[in-house]
Amino acid sequence: MTEPYEVDLEDVAVAYCGLDEDVSAKPPLHTRLLFQFYKWRTSVRWKHIYIPCLVLSILIVVSVVTTVVVLNVLKNKPKVIKSANDLRDYRAITLEANSLRMLLVSDPNATESACAAAVAVGSFAEPDDLGGLAHFLEHMLFMGSGKYPDENHFETIVQTDGNGYTNAYTSDEVTDYYFSTRFKFHDIMDVFAQFFISPLLDRDSIIREVSAVNSEWQRELSSDAWTSWDIMRVLSNVKHPFHTFSTGSISTLNRTDIQDRLWDFYDRYYSANLITVAIIGNETLDTLQEWAEEIFTAIPNKEKTKPVFNQLPFPPGDKRYISRAIYYQPKSDKDSIKLIFPINISDYPNLSYLTYLMGYEGKGSLYQYLSTRGYVTSLMSAISTEAQNFVLVSVSCDLTEKGLTKPKDIVRALFQFVKRVKANGVNEQLWKENKQIDELKFKFKEKEDPATYASTISAHMARVTDPRDFLDPPSRRIYNQSLEERIMAHITPDNFNMYISSLKLSTEVANKYGPQLTQKETWYSTPYENLQIDEADITNWETVELNEDLYLPETNPFIPDDFNMKEYEGKALPVTVNATEVSDMTVWWYQDKEFNQPKLYMGCRIQPKPATPSVKNGLLSEMLSSTYLRETSESLYPAVSVDYDIGFLFDDFWIMTLSGFSDAEKVKKVIESGLDSLFQLDFDQNEEHFNATIREPIRKEYLNVKNWMPAQLSLRYARMIQDQYIFSYSENLAELDSLAQSDIRNLRDDFLKDISIDCSIMGNVIEQQSAEYSEILKNKLVTGAGAGSTIVKENRLDAFVHPIFKLPQNKTLVVRQKVENPEEPNSGVLSLFQIGPVESNGPYTDRLPYTRFVLATLLGLMMREPCFNYLRTQQQLGYVASCFEEEFKNIMVFNILVQGSREDAGAYVIAEQHDIFVDLQYNKFLEQSKSDAGLQLWADIKVALRKQIEEKPISLSEKNTQFNREIFSPTRDFVRREKKVAALEEITMDDFIEFYKRYLIGENRRKISSQVYGKNDEMPETVNDERNEELILDIQAYRSKLTETYTGDE
Repeated sequence: MTEPYEVDLEDVAVAYCGLDEDVSAKPPLHTRLLFQFYKWRTSVRWKHIYIPCLVLSILIVVSVVTTVVVLNVLKNKPKVIKSANDLRDYRAITLEANSLRMLLVSDPNATESACAAAVAVGSFAEPDDLGGLAHFLEHMLFMGSGKYPDENHFETIVQTDGNGYTNAYTSDEVTDYYFSTRFKFHDIMDVFAQFFISPLLDRDSIIREVSAVNSEWQRELSSDAWTSWDIMRVLSNVKHPFHTFSTGSISTLNRTDIQDRLWDFYDRYYSANLITVAIIGNETLDTLQEWAEEIFTAIPNKEKTKPVFNQLPFPPGDKRYISRAIYYQPKSDKDSIKLIFPINISDYPNLSYLTYLMGYEGKGSLYQYLSTRGYVTSLMSAISTEAQNFVLVSVSCDLTEKGLTKPKDIVRALFQFVKRVKANGVNEQLWKENKQIDELKFKFKEKEDPATYASTISAHMARVTDPRDFLDPPSRRIYNQSLEERIMAHITPDNFNMYISSLKLSTEVANKYGPQLTQKETWYSTPYENLQIDEADITNWETVELNEDLYLPETNPFIPDDFNMKEYEGKALPVTVNATEVSDMTVWWYQDKEFNQPKLYMGCRIQPKPATPSVKNGLLSEMLSSTYLRETSESLYPAVSVDYDIGFLFDDFWIMTLSGFSDAEKVKKVIESGLDSLFQLDFDQNEEHFNATIREPIRKEYLNVKNWMPAQLSLRYARMIQDQYIFSYSENLAELDSLAQSDIRNLRDDFLKDISIDCSIMGNVIEQQSAEYSEILKNKLVTGAGAGSTIVKENRLDAFVHPIFKLPQNKTLVVRQKVENPEEPNSGVLSLFQIGPVESNGPYTDRLPYTRFVLATLLGLMMREPCFNYLRTQQQLGYVASCFEEEFKNIMVFNILVQGSREDAGAYVIAEQHDIFVDLQYNKFLEQSKSDAGLQLWADIKVALRKQIEEKPISLSEKNTQFNREIFSPTRDFVRREKKVAALEEITMDDFIEFYKRYLIGENRRKISSQVYGKNDEMPETVNDERNEELILDIQAYRSKLTETYTGDE
């Protein structure tokens, strides 16, 4: 029998010791009787019952000792610490049969279940000669087991039967597998457990999956994040596994002994005592425990131990690996600096105080100091790596061109700030304030996706053993001055590496930005130069003076103190506020009583008179956004650090959003600060500073479009054909330099001259407060604009839904573009099928509302697993392979997307395979409609979709999003969900097949094949006339010929 840990030990201990009269738990009956007898025997003459009392006394002693032993055992099995607002039940168990540690989470309200299993071993454990082995094994465990040998069985049962999803990842010291499902949780969990009981590791599957891993690696080749990580890794200590290549490729994995090496790695580390499992379901804890014992007990306990790494990736004092200045070229046009400090202790939870101080953006911060001098446009401090005996703390900055030439000044400023921190000593008040903020976030944390939650828990359990730490509660952090001082002692000029990246660095010559890059990294072909930091610079940084412009944060004025839930006066659905002060606005209000969260969500859509979108106004809106973000960071960062999030999206219309705690005083303060800042923006800056911090980052953003992955580019090109207001990046670049700061001010003020305002306010808020908050917004907008503002109460929502062009029927528009990045090995293809407006039923005019929408959703569900199986598993066309329906500007479309790098399967072949798949699947659906098994699968899919449609939001945030989707749509259909369910009930499989034929293969189809060709992929000049294909080489020229749009019903 497995021992549960959910007992409240303190109460039990008190009860057993008899120290509290008011307890629910009591000692065993024999113990209580013995205590009562002992009281009685003290009242009689001892000599008359000497022998019986002696026997009983012995029994009493034995009983008490037994009770104490039981208590000591129980005390070693403490409770899981959860948020007071978390109504889920938790139970930590260890399976007696194999020592597998598990956390069970019972959520009676859950409509989706999840399970995750973390193995406490990752890429660090790989053999030196086989980079990527741990990652490859992660892939292979999905591909069949002894009990379920079909290599696609797990994907099929999760996606088709369970209407869920699955994924996995391999990190340095943990490999985590997880899935979610709406149905058949027990059965799917049994298939999942076989990963760790009897995987096949079939040779044929291995050969195919090597291509998938290779494609995944090649997908990373154009990624700055992977390039940055790789440079840090490759220049670390060769004796530590941090140094090794961990993704894997054909060159590392395509070997004759790969199957044996997979089995060896699996047998060496995949043991029950190194696996932790998290299970989340709506069943009771007892049922979940029964299932856990039934399903996971068979995982063998090989009594393995975690690998131990005695070396460090950046050994202190070893100048080969520390005190280095590394210069390298990134993949995109982006200048940056990253400072890495290795901290060789394992008490990493306490590092949040350190990263909080260095990453702070408020007054007196390092960021404000560097930003006002025109050196940086962003700064972030984080823990970039956590391992068993070290962590890496990073300070990363995006640089201006000026900052790129001043790396030593940036480092000097950092150490001036560090000196200020050390000079003041560990600030206990700030430490406790930081912990208080973390505790507020933990206490009022909203539910998240179950699979993500299970994955996070299982991975954390792999690092900790005490159940009280499983959910990582901030209450476990204890102020320890000496520990904080030890951590800060690692932030020194002789214990860091500096990584500087820029395309301005040259492989030909040294220049003002850095040395000549004479070396090239193997796996990502990154040019770099690795230099030792001059001792003179280290000495200079060690002796910096205190800087009066750099100081610690002040007491945070935005920390809320009112968490009381307002007396309920709301309605079942959002209603408009009837108050004089907002009579010229439309304010929707909803007071929530379901989630019991002292939080508020506010969204306001501010709309001017409709105007035609233009390149100029689009760019000015971007500039306004950048200026607002940069200039409000000092005043609003304290609020942001307490989880208040206020933001503006400036476009054809503006959207102001605010979320955070519902403390009325703090909410008003945030709104006022955010709106005041909008009208205090400086549009008379030094032109050099403006160009460096605003104009140049936008320029780089457009220049870097060429480095997007081919899959992203194929999607963009397909959308450009349909939407006349998606402008090319060359158009934006041509306009950018003609815009002045005064143009931004004029855009802001002209926008506000004639506006309508629609607001949505939800959460722990009463109607009167909704009116007050909206009035503050309105008054700030009216008084802030240079020429004043006029508020007009009219519905302008539909005026900003710009029509999408209808594609020609019975024709495939073939877009072919070559990648502009000369190093991009991947090709990408998107097959897009237009369906029609979301609100329209199209040809289904005699059917219930949303019939066509529901058919499109069914198409996505029915195609998801076959798409992955055919295009990825069988054909091995690429790592990215998916089918999905989506809404693009209120138009339903269906997409098939693949990205790959196979030399014998470029974009042309991928596009052909899309067509083959669509035809094959049509025939399969026809066969399915004629069999009992096929019709049962259809019925199951309908049940799954109904459950998905009827699912209630799992958090206040989700509910807010759901309501806002209606509030800010022209139709405002709050019973949309019920109408979709009604439509679903009437849809037959014959309806589905007719829909498939009409929109995917019939004469009514409207299709784009958007093909992006990689560097070695030859682009053909002809198209397939038999499929009525038309080649498009100039997207904008072709778009200018389109005239028919979706303006309503078809």
